[in-house]
Amino acid sequence: MQGRETELIIFDLDGTLIDSSDDIAWAANKTLLHMGHQEMGPEAVKEGIGWGVKTLLERLMPDEEAERISEARERFLEYYWDHLNVKTFLYPGVLETLRHFKRLNKKMAVVTNKPIKFTERLLDELALKGFFMMALGGDSLPNRKPHPEPIEKVITTLGILRERTVFVGDSPIDCETGKRAGIATIGVVYGFRGIEELEEAGFDLLIKDFSELKTILR
Repeated sequence: MQGRETELIIFDLDGTLIDSSDDIAWAANKTLLHMGHQEMGPEAVKEGIGWGVKTLLERLMPDEEAERISEARERFLEYYWDHLNVKTFLYPGVLETLRHFKRLNKKMAVVTNKPIKFTERLLDELALKGFFMMALGGDSLPNRKPHPEPIEKVITTLGILRERTVFVGDSPIDCETGKRAGIATIGVVYGFRGIEELEEAGFDLLIKDFSELKTILR
C-alpha cells in the first residue's frame, strides 16, 4: 500500500483520532452505579467501545433486560454529555497529519458509531471540524458500522472512486465496514484494541503511529 494514490480518507473517531476512553469510562461507571452495579476498570470499559452505547452497556451489564438497558443508555448519554471533553485528547501526530493532507487537498471525513451530536461537539471543541467535509455518527443513517452504508454515503456524496478511498480505524468493526464497502483499510494499533485482534481482523495494513499515513498515502 506504500505510496497509494488516495483522494478520500475516512477516519473512525474514538481510538483512532482521539483517546476518549477515560471520559467514556467515567460515564459508564456513573451509569453502572445508578443501575445498581459495581464500577469497572477503564480497560474493561474500553473493550466494549466501538459498537455504540447500547452494545457497550449490554457488554457491561450482560444480565440486564432490554428495558433496563434502554434506561441505562439514556442515563449514560446524560452523564457523558456533561463529561464529554474532560480527559479526551488527540493522539500524537493527528493534528500535523491532518494538516498535511489538507495542504494536499485530500478530502477527509469521519465515520463513527458515536451519536452525531456528541461527535460534532468533540470535533468542534478539539479544533478538528475544519478538516472534514463530512461527519457521520451512529444515528446519522438507518444503518451504522459494520454496515457499509455510512462509508458508501460519504463516497457517493463526495464523488470519489472506491479505489481512491481509504478507511482508517482501530477495531475489527472498522475493518469489516471498509471491506464490506469495497475500500482499502488501515488499522492503528495504538487505539482501543490489541495488535493481535487487529491482525486477526484482516486490515490491509497496520500502523503504529498516525503520522505514518503521510508516507503511505499520497
